[in-house]
Amino acid sequence: MLGSETAMKPKPVRQTRSAPKPAAPSPRSEPPKKRVFLVDDHPMMREGMSRLIDSEPGFTCCGGAKSAEEAIGEITRLRPDLVITDITLPQRSGLDLIKDLAAMQPGLPVFVYSMHDEAFYAERALRAGARGYLMKEAGSERMLEAIRVVLAGEISVSPKIAAKLLTLFSGPKSRGSHSPVEKLSDREFDVFQLIGQGKSTKEIAQLLHLSHKTVAVHRGHIKEKLGLTSASELVHQAIRWAATPSPQGAAGG
Repeated sequence: MLGSETAMKPKPVRQTRSAPKPAAPSPRSEPPKKRVFLVDDHPMMREGMSRLIDSEPGFTCCGGAKSAEEAIGEITRLRPDLVITDITLPQRSGLDLIKDLAAMQPGLPVFVYSMHDEAFYAERALRAGARGYLMKEAGSERMLEAIRVVLAGEISVSPKIAAKLLTLFSGPKSRGSHSPVEKLSDREFDVFQLIGQGKSTKEIAQLLHLSHKTVAVHRGHIKEKLGLTSASELVHQAIRWAATPSPQGAAGG
C-alpha cells in the first residue's frame, strides 16, 4: 500500500517561463504642422483659404484677422510660422503690416496674396519685407506651392517679377531711371493707382476704408511730390501711368 501511495503522489509541475514578447514598435511621431495666419478683410476669402490650408498635409490655419491692427495682436499671441496678407485692408494697408512685423518679429516670413497687379505692388511688398507675392487669380495650387517655397526660406514670385528684379539689381543704373512715383508712400501709391483707374475720391475712400478728408490729403501730397499743380493734371498723369506697360519706370516722362 505504501508503495502504491508513493506511486500515486503527483509530481511537481515545473513552471517554464515564457519568452518575453517583443516590444511593440513605437508609432513614428510626425513633425508638427506649420501654422499659417491669414489677414484678409473678406471673411469668405479667409474661410476658403483656411479650409484649403487645413486640407493640405503639414499645414494648419491657426487664425485670421480682418485688419492690420487686429492681426498684430493675434500674431503676437498665436506665434504662427507664416503670415499671408492681402494688400488692401481697413485703415492701414498690408504693406504697413509687413513693415510692422519685420520690425517686431524679423524672422517671421510674410507672403502677399492679393488681387492687386503684381507689376504695381510686388516690388514694394518685397522692399517692405515680404518673402513673396502672388496674385489671387493664380489659383489655390499656386498658393500652396508658394507657401512651401516661403516656408523653405526662399522667395516666391512669378517668373515675370523675378526677371524684373534681376534686371533691377544687376543692370546698369542710369541717373534718370527712377520714376517720380517711387517717391510716393505706400498709401499715396494706393490712391494714385485708383485715380488712374478712374475712381473718384468717394470711391477711393470706400475701397481703402478711409475718410473723404484723408483721401483728399493724400491727393494733395501726391500732387506735391509729382510736381503737379491741379486735380486735372493729377488725373491725367495717373491715367497715363496706369496705361503704360512698365509703369514703375515710365511715370515721370
